[in-house]
Amino acid sequence: MKIDYPQVKTVDAADTFFGTIVKDPYRWMENENDTALENWINAENQLTQNYLAKIEYRQKILEYLKNIFNYEKRSAPAKKGGKYFFYRNSGLQNQYVLYWQNSLDDSAKILLDPNKLSDDGTIALATAKVSKDGKYLAYAIAKSGSDWNEIFVKNIETGELLTDHIKWVKFSDISWYKNGFFYSRYDEPEQGKELTSQNLNQKVFYHKIGTPQSADKLIYSDITVPTHGFGASVSQDEKYLIISEWEGTSGNILYFKDLEKNTDFIKINKNFDNDFSFVDDINGKLLIMTNFDAPKYKIIAIDPENPSQENWIDFIPETNDVLENISLTKDKIIVKYMHDVKNILKIFDYQGNFLYEITLPGIGSIRSITANK
Repeated sequence: MKIDYPQVKTVDAADTFFGTIVKDPYRWMENENDTALENWINAENQLTQNYLAKIEYRQKILEYLKNIFNYEKRSAPAKKGGKYFFYRNSGLQNQYVLYWQNSLDDSAKILLDPNKLSDDGTIALATAKVSKDGKYLAYAIAKSGSDWNEIFVKNIETGELLTDHIKWVKFSDISWYKNGFFYSRYDEPEQGKELTSQNLNQKVFYHKIGTPQSADKLIYSDITVPTHGFGASVSQDEKYLIISEWEGTSGNILYFKDLEKNTDFIKINKNFDNDFSFVDDINGKLLIMTNFDAPKYKIIAIDPENPSQENWIDFIPETNDVLENISLTKDKIIVKYMHDVKNILKIFDYQGNFLYEITLPGIGSIRSITANK
């Protein structure tokens, strides 16, 4: 089959880098509002669909895959404010549906069905977080595959969508604190350049439920490093606010702030050479998962009063297995490792002592663990 690709225009655009001229004939495509670009994309898509439609066994493969994936799937339940929350997919739903129930024996109710956010399925659920008291759900959506998110808030008991609406959020989590949450956003881009303008000067804000975004409080920013990003998280007891600063896909710098004493932010590490992930605080120490001097990861304990590197303690040292995740319960610590291409679970106490390994039913992967102090 001969394929005749759509004709595409070129322009005389070029840059000079270190004395070398680099041509850029397709620079005009950077304007996502160009009608010629839209026509070219539509023609490319039509060409692809015409080609795929002629593959005689394509429908058989599709039916085979549907048959394989058509079974009920559930997440592990999580408990917040006396309520239980879990995700369920009936089989072939594009997105998992979020449910809640008052007890494990109670009938489940739909809290949020992302499949109904748009008629054409172009709106995706980016993240969803339940408040610590189980009263509210804050969730972020992404439209048409964009990295831009919008955050909304729902009353869980009534299902009412509140007036809260946060825009220009990107690369952000939602971290509840008291009657609001922390999130990260950029300045509003110039109209018409929402998808092409460079993202600079990400900032951390605090949003109080029931107030407009214009009233949100700026928590952290650093205009001296405009290309860096900043994410916020809060310890389970709401004592510490953690800021993670990043400049790429690996390596970060952690800061912490004592919210009870309203201290300044204190930097834990100094560069982006390693990964540092805040776990939580126990026994007056901050637990951090890191690959600093430990390629297979370890857990270190940091004293908030003496956080300099020489005072760091190896709480759960590195082993021959890769440490993938850690979760805290009321008095024990669950650690997930990768051992011989399968997951294993080990239990430690709050002093970092190994207690026992959980026997699993067979070789497999641990999808998720939900636990709470």
